[in-house]
Amino acid sequence: MEPLVDERAPVFGHELLSVLQEMGGKAGVDALRRAAADAFGADAVYGNCHGDRFSFDEVLAFLASKGKVERRGDHVFLGNVPACSDH
Repeated sequence: MEPLVDERAPVFGHELLSVLQEMGGKAGVDALRRAAADAFGADAVYGNCHGDRFSFDEVLAFLASKGKVERRGDHVFLGNVPACSDH
């Protein structure tokens, strides 16, 4: 049996950063999750320029590791590193 492959086009991390920016550059994680679900669908798959795929929580961790967001407790803030250009 072949493994299941998720064929959905990913939502790029910079698109999630745009949602956060529209929220004033800071938001509670749950509020950002709801806004992302409204914008992209509750079952959205996130991705980066290298083709990696992430869940919502995984993409937040990835963006934090790159300095694009900062997570403090239950809140997320835009980081100091700019997002990549749109695709």
